[in-house]
Amino acid sequence: MATSKLLFGRVVKVTIEVSGGHLNFSNDDLEVQFEVVFDDDEKPNINSVKVYNLTKTTINKIKKNQNISISAGYKGDYGILTEGKITKVLTKYEGVDKVTTITFKEGKDYSGIKVTKDVADPAKKYYVKKRIKGRTVKVAKYRKQTMQITFKNGTTAKQIITKLTKILGIKLAELSLPRNKVYKNGYKVTGQIENNLVEVVKDCGASMYYRRGQMVIRSIKKGNDERFTLSEETGLIEPPEPFEDDDQKGYTVRCLLQHRITTASIIQIKSSTANGTFRAKSGKHYYDGNDFLTEFEVI
Repeated sequence: MATSKLLFGRVVKVTIEVSGGHLNFSNDDLEVQFEVVFDDDEKPNINSVKVYNLTKTTINKIKKNQNISISAGYKGDYGILTEGKITKVLTKYEGVDKVTTITFKEGKDYSGIKVTKDVADPAKKYYVKKRIKGRTVKVAKYRKQTMQITFKNGTTAKQIITKLTKILGIKLAELSLPRNKVYKNGYKVTGQIENNLVEVVKDCGASMYYRRGQMVIRSIKKGNDERFTLSEETGLIEPPEPFEDDDQKGYTVRCLLQHRITTASIIQIKSSTANGTFRAKSGKHYYDGNDFLTEFEVI
C-alpha cells in the first residue's frame, strides 16, 4: 500500500480549560489515548481520553464540567475531532503506570432542561369587581402561572426553533430547514424543552445532531464537502465492506485516522469495492496504544 507522506508522525493534542488558563497534553511528551464516537442523532456522545503518568498536582486541576477538546492526525495534517464537557475523572494504576481516564460528553446535554417560570407564559391577568369605601372598582388578579410556552397561530417552525435554542443556550453551527412549517393553530411547549425542539425540527424534515461538538439542524441528506478522497494512498486500509440496513445501503470503512471524517462528511472513495461520493453516517476515531484508526459507515 502506497501511503501519502502526510500520514506519518502521529499527533494527539488534548486541551482542557481550567481555572486561570488551560492544560495542554500532547503525545510529544505523554502517552495519550482516546476514543471519539460520532453519529447523526440529537443525543450527545460519551467519549474518553486516557493520559498516562500525570502528576498529582495536574490531576487535581482536572474537574467535572470543564471544557475539553481533542485534535489528532499527523504532523503534516491534523485537526479537531470533538469538544465537550468533562463528566468524570478517574485515576488508577495499570501495572507501573498511573492512568487518568477523562470521560466527557460531546457538546452540552440539554435533555434535562424544563420549562420554568422564568421562560413560561406570564400569569394571565383578570379583573374582579370589589367595593372599596362605598364604591365599586376593578381589582387586578392573576391566575396561577402555567408552565408552558405558547406560540400564536401562524408561527413558523424557524421562529420556534430560534426561540427554543436561545432559551436552551444552544449556539447552532448551522440552521437549514428543508421546509419551514407554519403552525396554523399555534404551538405549545411543555416539560422538557429539547423534546419539543426535536419534534419541530422533524416536522420540517430536518435532523438535529452534533458535528465535532457543535449542534447542527438541517436535512439528514445534507453534508459538508470535505474535498477529500479516501484511497490506499490517503489511508484506506482495506476495501470497504457493503451493508444494507433499514432500507439504506452503504459501506463499512476502516482507514488510518482521518480528522476530516465525521458526521455528515461528504467524501470521495476510490477502492476495489466502493467508488464514488458518500456521506459519513456514524463511526469512531481511536488510538489504543497501537491502532490509530477511523472506522465509520457511509451511505
